[in-house]
Amino acid sequence: MEYDKIIRSFGILNRTFVSYVSEALSSSDISFSDSIFLINIGNDEGTSQEQLAHLLAIDKAAIARSVKTMENKGYVKTERSKVDKRTKALYLSESGRELYQYLQGLNREWILDVLQDIDEEEAQRFIDTIDRISDRAKSFERRI
Repeated sequence: MEYDKIIRSFGILNRTFVSYVSEALSSSDISFSDSIFLINIGNDEGTSQEQLAHLLAIDKAAIARSVKTMENKGYVKTERSKVDKRTKALYLSESGRELYQYLQGLNREWILDVLQDIDEEEAQRFIDTIDRISDRAKSFERRI
């Protein structure tokens, strides 16, 4: 198996996407990291910080800092969860929804460009495969 090629490809995909979105956001007051959280809140309004941490395999403290930043900037609103009063449910404000739509357009543009010569069936196989790989990566434990 071509391990180096896999690692290089993941790296290229990550770096080019981060660069593309970061450049598009350079004149805004939101970072690339914040944009990832905002997109995922918009995809599942009412989600909690804990659910985001699990979904994205990111430390809860990083999410809490980002949510606080985006709340202060007026993009995100928090409410006590109706199900569990100890947790906060996350929602987008009106300006957060506008930014969400803009980011969705950026994401769509990048995906359409990098998958431009991939047919739908091949793209769906790729999505299914990378989704399974991502799930495994979330539960990977270093074995030394």
